[in-house]
Amino acid sequence: MHDHTGFGEDGTSPEIVIPISLARIRVKFFVFAGLAVGCAIFGTTPWLTLTLLLTCAGILLAVAIIGGKELIRSLFFMSPK
Repeated sequence: MHDHTGFGEDGTSPEIVIPISLARIRVKFFVFAGLAVGCAIFGTTPWLTLTLLLTCAGILLAVAIIGGKELIRSLFFMSPK
């Protein structure tokens, strides 16, 4: 006998929990952003600067997809804990 619903008893889909370290994502994002600013200041090739900026945008997009606005806010502002 197979369950064809694929949903919980109340009709909602089960959530997928992905363990991520926000501190590591924050460090990677700010390193790429710093490198992009450094490339713009020191006049490296535009392709390198564009690639670093797109990487920053990709990190933000991935965080937004996983956690929404709340996780994006916590990426930029550290909690007072």
